[in-house]
Amino acid sequence: MNKKWKRWIALGLAVSCLGSAAVLAEGVQTKSYIVHADSYQLPYEGNEKAFKHHINPGYGSALALKDIKTDGTIEFYAITDRGPNGDIPTYIKNGKKVSGKFFPTPDFAPSIGVITVRPGQNRADITESIPLKVQGKAITGKPVPKGMTGSTKEIALNFKMKDLGTDINGLDTEGLAVDKDGNFWISDEYGPFIVKADKNGNIVEKFAPGAGLPSILASRVPNRGSEGLTIDEQGHIFALIQSPLNVDGKTGKTSKYTRIVELDPVTKETKMYAYPVDSGYKNTGAAKLGDITSIGHGQFLMIEQGKQHGVMQNLIYKVDLNGATPVANNGDLEYGRLDGKLIPARKALVLDLRANGWNIEKAEGLALLPDRRTIAVVNDNDFGMDIAVQDPKAPSADVSDYTYDSDKKVMIYNKDKTVHKVKLSLKKNAPSEQESQIWFFTLPKSL
Repeated sequence: MNKKWKRWIALGLAVSCLGSAAVLAEGVQTKSYIVHADSYQLPYEGNEKAFKHHINPGYGSALALKDIKTDGTIEFYAITDRGPNGDIPTYIKNGKKVSGKFFPTPDFAPSIGVITVRPGQNRADITESIPLKVQGKAITGKPVPKGMTGSTKEIALNFKMKDLGTDINGLDTEGLAVDKDGNFWISDEYGPFIVKADKNGNIVEKFAPGAGLPSILASRVPNRGSEGLTIDEQGHIFALIQSPLNVDGKTGKTSKYTRIVELDPVTKETKMYAYPVDSGYKNTGAAKLGDITSIGHGQFLMIEQGKQHGVMQNLIYKVDLNGATPVANNGDLEYGRLDGKLIPARKALVLDLRANGWNIEKAEGLALLPDRRTIAVVNDNDFGMDIAVQDPKAPSADVSDYTYDSDKKVMIYNKDKTVHKVKLSLKKNAPSEQESQIWFFTLPKSL
């Protein structure tokens, strides 16, 4: 253990922003901090009083250790997802349903931030932000055009139900790692894509299903592409698919496995492995993997989460690919044709986050610190926002209670099948979800 890390351990036992350090289940010690982003609020044109023309950013979709300073300050790279977005009413265009999202800040560029934790000051802050770019121009998180690889066939809307268009370079960024040369490697949910970006956020290489990645990955459930990414000691990229693939539209809720993809960035060769999801979900499509981080020698830590037996779970597993059978670029895995014929990744529970104080829905960023005992986790706060509905005729209505007919330009209340005059806007999401938080869980012994 190096001196910088020993110094951080000494400082790290101070009282945190969210409460005193505590020893909870299984002898695990926890600390937590709100991640302040005062200088990086997103400009917002709306006039909702709760937001005051800005939206709280969310650098919590992935986490990678950057540095530990001699004074005990610890820095992480973290990444946003595609940006503020929210559910829309059922949307009808040319007589057909179209999926979509509200994008209140449509020009937002998915960005890599630096989370700086100062244990001695009981403080965590965003201290830098790097927007992703193509040829120097910032990309957005808007959907990929219909017909292109990675398209989810979604429509991006403003609150006046206007189509905001698409972005051929659009990314819904979710995974992040840094290679030995300082380049960022990022995975996303649209393609799923894997991209390489330089230290300034300029994308220099892009891998897609059928174009550098196995074509079967295009069968991802929309918005359930690659949720996490890491780099091992050999420089190989490992990306996980959030939920089971939906091959031919038939396996998304029945497959026992999702996939881990290995990419050699030098030879461009790929392999895939089967990860067995837990069996307690209402169907396997409810399983969601959150992030992955290499701990060396073919082993990884991975977040698996979702409701099991009706109760929300956020679990960290140790995953071992040694001896696992590579799986082919076809749907045999998902259809169950390989049952009993392959060796999947082995998994063993390391940490139950909820048993140790975690009370947030989405654990999406994961890093192991140099002592190999302390696990850092960040949440996706969904930019602290949700969709508000104002309807004098239905004061308790939710956005899902409506259908918008884009041809007639009317909003229909589904319960009485009549046209309602509705105002759609932003509201704060649940209090525990509004802020990004970084938690540290120190295990009784090293991994």
